[in-house]
Amino acid sequence: MGRSPILLTVFSAIAVLAPVRAATPAVPQDRIWFCPGPGTLDYVRLFQQPDQWVHARQLVNVFKFYQGHVQPRNQIFAPDTYDALASAGVFRTLGQWGIKIALEDGAVKEFYCTPDDSGMKASIAETIDSIQQVEAAGGIVSYIAMDEPFVSGRARVCGGPALEPTADRVAQYVTAVRTARPKIEVGLIEAYPFSSAAAIQTIVQLLEARGVTPAFLHMDVDWHLSGAAAFKRDMAALKAFAAGEHIPFGIIIVGYNGEADALYAVDAYGISELIADTFRTWDQMPDQLIFQSWVKTSTGLSITPTNLPEDRPYTHTAMLWDIFRRLRGSQGSSTGNAVRRR
Repeated sequence: MGRSPILLTVFSAIAVLAPVRAATPAVPQDRIWFCPGPGTLDYVRLFQQPDQWVHARQLVNVFKFYQGHVQPRNQIFAPDTYDALASAGVFRTLGQWGIKIALEDGAVKEFYCTPDDSGMKASIAETIDSIQQVEAAGGIVSYIAMDEPFVSGRARVCGGPALEPTADRVAQYVTAVRTARPKIEVGLIEAYPFSSAAAIQTIVQLLEARGVTPAFLHMDVDWHLSGAAAFKRDMAALKAFAAGEHIPFGIIIVGYNGEADALYAVDAYGISELIADTFRTWDQMPDQLIFQSWVKTSTGLSITPTNLPEDRPYTHTAMLWDIFRRLRGSQGSSTGNAVRRR
């Protein structure tokens, strides 16, 4: 994901959350998202040996790629390059399986924050090119997930820490993408507690005022920094806020340690338990659950966790299947027993 370090919120001055509007939540759409570690050594094998993740695969509604995966000259995620994925028929296969494609793109980054609009034009052009690369390989992009524009936007070069300059850039980006591909929905990933719950509500309202309401709101949470109590309070408040704005709300389930699958799993299971404790039944769960990895090893490799097989502990597909059953069976506090999908 190329994240900036998750810091304590710079918006602690915003002390009171905006009022939450009562709303009847919509039926969750595209509930389960899967985004493997971008350089995992068995990435292509997900498509060559689908029998190794039969249970997890049947749950996945959306498969998300990083932008580097769909840029032919980009080798940052080798061996999982565009050429490797396209040659293996990955994008076409997802359509055959009935799984939608999402791209995570860097809509606003410091290097796009130029004095004129050339930087944002470059950002837009790179996104459109990424979409075209997927189409050329037989796929159809359904979603663009903007990679934390209001994190990069805090930088002075982007006009930060004010939120408005980034909101203007996001509005330019979303309008252009929607014009080029009207059927693609563009949503927002933001970091918590880097941004407080109040700041995240303000961000959404700024985008709404500019006519670019996010298609979804996905939270990248560092719960070690926020603490469990703040996580429960603020995730519940943000889900209610998003429901009032008719925006699907999601939480990214991720580990932080890239040295071994089991170490990665500690935090992935940790956040899943916090989600279960916050949203006590399946009907109360976030609209979307995003199983995603971007961790690196100490040597800089994006190979954790291993994806396959789903019947081996601590692989990514095993965690997806296991955590889904845990959350699907939530009826209150944790019992440690997973239940089968109903």
